[in-house]
Amino acid sequence: MTEVSVQAGTPEGVAPEDESAHQAAVYEGASAVQAELAGQAAGEAREAAQAALEAARANIEAQGSAGAAAEVASEAAASTAVTAEMIHDALLAQGTAISALVEELKASRQQAAAPAPKKRKADREPRSSGTRLVRR
Repeated sequence: MTEVSVQAGTPEGVAPEDESAHQAAVYEGASAVQAELAGQAAGEAREAAQAALEAARANIEAQGSAGAAAEVASEAAASTAVTAEMIHDALLAQGTAISALVEELKASRQQAAAPAPKKRKADREPRSSGTRLVRR
């Protein structure tokens, strides 16, 4: 910014009208410089306002997108909870089936390990203290 200083009194040999005209010209120049600076500041303010407006629009759009994303995430979380519950139920059923198979296997092994009851042969008579035949 241009500085203008005004000094009291007039130099020797300069008419007051000339001095007044000179000061008016100086002030007019200073006013022109200030007007130009004010115009530049107004242009910069206009650009800043447009940038702020664009940022506000982007923010509004982002909020809309964030709301939609939150809704999608909420639906996905609900779906995941249902899926997790279904997996849990399937694992419980699988565990029950495995337990039943283990019990069935134990039972079949116990039956296989149990000695078969001895059958008496009906065509032989019990031994008595009588004569015994021996082959030679």
